[in-house]
Amino acid sequence: MGKKKTLKINLDELCSAIEDSSYEHEYYLDLETGEILFLSEYLDDEERGKLRGRIDDDPDRYERIPKAESHEGYEDMVDFIATVKDERLVELLEVAINGKGAFRRFKDVLLNYPEERERWFQFKDDRMEEKALEWLGDIDVSLIEE
Repeated sequence: MGKKKTLKINLDELCSAIEDSSYEHEYYLDLETGEILFLSEYLDDEERGKLRGRIDDDPDRYERIPKAESHEGYEDMVDFIATVKDERLVELLEVAINGKGAFRRFKDVLLNYPEERERWFQFKDDRMEEKALEWLGDIDVSLIEE
């Protein structure tokens, strides 16, 4: 791309789009308006067809929003554990993130530690914002938050 574009974008909505790992969902950023378009297998055919038509008719106007990779979510958990001061909780979380079902076990452990659970949500939200802003930078878009 050439010159950097400045767009009014809902950052929370962009983060949610990146975080949505469903293969039935696609999100696109309108590079003229900052609007986020949502396509889903579950939309009725007419609505999905209209949105797909908009994107196909003017492909340079729309940038597909990438999905967060599961390994990034895992790395976020590892990085969060490094910030935990309670040694017992560190031990429980380290055990929880080993093997299949790591995300569920991690969250289950945090249910018993409400303050750390809230801190985790904030940590995760901050990381998702960083990823969203990094992606916008990669596509030469700067953000004016809505």
